[in-house]
Amino acid sequence: MFLAVVFTASAFAQSQEVVYESIYLIPEKANEMKLIEGVKKHNDKFHSEGRSTASLYNVLIGRRSGQYVWLLGPMELSDYDAMPDEVHMLDWQKNIRNNVSSESVQLGKLNWEASYSPPSWGSPKYLLHRTIKINRKYGSYEKVLEAVTKIGKVLAQINAPNPRRVYESIFANENGENITLVYPFKSFTRFNDGNGLPANFQSEYEKVNGLGSFRRDVWDVLSEFSDGFSDEVLQLVN
Repeated sequence: MFLAVVFTASAFAQSQEVVYESIYLIPEKANEMKLIEGVKKHNDKFHSEGRSTASLYNVLIGRRSGQYVWLLGPMELSDYDAMPDEVHMLDWQKNIRNNVSSESVQLGKLNWEASYSPPSWGSPKYLLHRTIKINRKYGSYEKVLEAVTKIGKVLAQINAPNPRRVYESIFANENGENITLVYPFKSFTRFNDGNGLPANFQSEYEKVNGLGSFRRDVWDVLSEFSDGFSDEVLQLVN
């Protein structure tokens, strides 16, 4: 799906709309360093502050390894109406588009209710993206989102150490990849104890919701209403 998400959105009130634009860039290998330098020049000139702030990540692990993600936000959908002017687009052409073989754009909206954001976290060096592939059964999207939201509520109740953001694609993906869970982390050593959720989370979930509830609320729902999930790991470049 999408979203190399910087956690600057934690500064926003939880009722406020938070949207990110993600542009996946496939670099021309001979121009890869020019692309990185070009993005920095472009961001310094046009995207250095406010809701038009932009960052660059590269995909370290996953199906899009070797690609880059240019991330714009946090913004609101109304900001998207203010399209870049000619000077802005000429700079994009010069510094970015000339150094890539393709671009693909995605828009994702933060679901506050399903997310968990402890105040102690700032912008991370790495992001784990876990994208759920929702199947075509009637009501699948709502069932999967409900399961994801229940997890978020338990993370908050147990004061889990690491945040988890939930983003929904604003425009439908033909493969059903419309919900992405974003886990920031600062060191790969965190995966010694699990991949995503905290160690022993299932037992913690069942302390809150009852014996067998994790399988009933999460695994059974995902087994019936999704076709699995895929992971990507992203690293902040600039």
